[in-house]
Amino acid sequence: MDGTGQYRSRGAHPGGHTAFVNDRSIAFDIGERLYRSRGYLPPFDELPWVEPGEARPARVPTGIVKRR
Repeated sequence: MDGTGQYRSRGAHPGGHTAFVNDRSIAFDIGERLYRSRGYLPPFDELPWVEPGEARPARVPTGIVKRR
């Protein structure tokens, strides 16, 4: 997969956690199990946690190249 995980959020029950992913021109939340099975990077366990109401980490745009 080309997607890059940005952060993870706690679910209401064990195993219900999600990750926010940028994948080319789209961004979406995906369940932990599916994130792991699709092989997104960085590994789920290395994503920063974001709590409800907390500011989200800056998203890393994919496919954009800055020119100097």
